[in-house]
Amino acid sequence: GLGRVAAEEVPERWGGLVDLPQAADRRSRGRLADVLAGLDGEDQVAVRPAGVFANRLVRAPWHEPARDPAWAPRGTVLITGGTGALGGHVARWLADNGAEHLLLVSRRGPAAPGADALAAELRAAGAEVTVAACDITDRAELAALLADIPADRPLGAVVHTAAVLDDAVLDSLTLDQLDRVLRVKVRGAENLHELT
Repeated sequence: GLGRVAAEEVPERWGGLVDLPQAADRRSRGRLADVLAGLDGEDQVAVRPAGVFANRLVRAPWHEPARDPAWAPRGTVLITGGTGALGGHVARWLADNGAEHLLLVSRRGPAAPGADALAAELRAAGAEVTVAACDITDRAELAALLADIPADRPLGAVVHTAAVLDDAVLDSLTLDQLDRVLRVKVRGAENLHELT
């Protein structure tokens, strides 16, 4: 995502983006050399032992139903940033698709603006709702939250929508801004991954 922002904001400095495997073998190194030589004309690729891959959008056929969820939520679904705009949209979708228990987590929890109204809306849609305050970057605090999930509705999914907004163009970003933004996204994701 940051690479795409750089491409848009400073196109004269854009050289491309290559996602490499964690352990590159001889074949992957050869493919990287081909990419760097510009043989395929792509400026964003993933190099893997199986080949070089680029993102492609494919138009969905009109005859497919607009709403056909392949996944049905079960047990407790934890939504970080659950009282925010994006978390609220995710929670509504989950409630409409049969979620049993939604655990909406944010730093302010029930004190977040609109939290009570969102919880009432989700309950009216048939979901059980818990709104909790938790700093997901605090590993101990997150572990305590996870330990309190009811045994009869075990954790079935995590949707990580928590974010801190600190807008700036790349040329003016400071390390403090990056730390504030990435702490919630990256450290939060790492804690969620390791604890679940």
